[in-house]
Amino acid sequence: MIIRLQSVVLRVLVVMERVVSLSIISANRRYKSIIYAACINSKPVFIAHMKMKRIIVGICLVLFWATGAQCQEMSVAERNAAQGFNDTIDRLAPDFVTVSLCVADPTDYHQDVLGTSGHAFLRLQCPTFGLDYCFSYEGENVNDNLYRYLNGQTKMGMFAVRTNEYLEDYRRWNRAVHEYRLALPPEVEQRLWEIMDNHITKGIVLRQDLNKYGCAITVVKYVKKALEGTPIVYAHDEEMERMTRREIGYRSLANHPWLRLFSMIMTDNKADKDLPIDEKLIIPADLAAVWQQATINGTPMATYIGDIVEGAPLDNSKPWFTPILAAILIVLITLCFAFTKYPYWDWLLLGMQALIGCVLIFLWIVMREFGGSAYILMALFNPLPLILWKWRKYWALPYAIILLIGMIVLLCMPHMLVDPAILVLTLAYIVLFAKDFVKSQMSNHRNFACRK
Repeated sequence: MIIRLQSVVLRVLVVMERVVSLSIISANRRYKSIIYAACINSKPVFIAHMKMKRIIVGICLVLFWATGAQCQEMSVAERNAAQGFNDTIDRLAPDFVTVSLCVADPTDYHQDVLGTSGHAFLRLQCPTFGLDYCFSYEGENVNDNLYRYLNGQTKMGMFAVRTNEYLEDYRRWNRAVHEYRLALPPEVEQRLWEIMDNHITKGIVLRQDLNKYGCAITVVKYVKKALEGTPIVYAHDEEMERMTRREIGYRSLANHPWLRLFSMIMTDNKADKDLPIDEKLIIPADLAAVWQQATINGTPMATYIGDIVEGAPLDNSKPWFTPILAAILIVLITLCFAFTKYPYWDWLLLGMQALIGCVLIFLWIVMREFGGSAYILMALFNPLPLILWKWRKYWALPYAIILLIGMIVLLCMPHMLVDPAILVLTLAYIVLFAKDFVKSQMSNHRNFACRK
């Protein structure tokens, strides 16, 4: 009877979950799951939004009250049979709960600018009770809310959605999803499920910040928390150990050079620090590759078991007009106009410098954390040269020398701090600010030669 009662309660909850879990949170149809039942312990763990908790509890109480009289009349044999059923469930069996790391292929930035490096999420299954959910950090679509994102107003949170429903978007976008089974101890798998459940109840309250709550970063964070001190032994990877977060992110956006240039500015100062390898796993594909080489208790951390969604081959083509090409073109035009009497190009360069500088100042004001490379860029891009252009004979040459020294220092740095296109563009401004001095020296030299 107890088994029958538990089955009725679960079926009611599953029906309600199917009804309310399909509320759309963005134009991309990312689902917002409201009710979950995870039978990890001796009774279901109900995961719900705070507004729904009283309703769920009320339904459960009504069901238990309605069947309470019958339960009291159960025979001794029925009680022993029910207890025997519970005793037959081995909750520490390796297959009672299974945990998988799922990695989705990168998408085009026109669909989702934050998906251009791929996406990582966890798939948790309990075959005994027929549970199969994907746990993922989701947020607002940045493409539709760019200003709110830059202003720190977009939110994100943990969601759990039935696997078949969650993967519908990836099938529609023809975007492959690869699955890697994690070799976690049974008690760690159940603890991880509980941790993920607890984060769902918090709702969409986190500021959308990929530097702190990126998909791969949070997967590593919660798995480590569930391990409770059990170490993950990482294999030696010289390239990963040498590179910084900024360089790893830069490498992942090789096919999107303009987006890569923007991301270099947005990356926070932590991206340039010497971090342990598990804090550098910010790209889903890197996370899967590193965890396949890592071990836990002498067992490989992750094992590839197949693709749960088949997708189109990745498009590795790059745009022909890249930032570095644009910077070279600007330098060549600046050299052509350097010794002419037409100041139009000078004013265009100064206007571009002032405009980019104002954008950087705006980002510095509205963003809580600002990328370290952006501070370097503000030395080059700011409105002061345009404002003080009339008095350039007092400051233009020293400013050009400072830019030249800064460019040389950045080239000698062991790690990349700015995009190479910025260094090339710096040459154009060095020519702009130093040309008056060069012209005057050439004029003095000609006058001296004439006097001879």
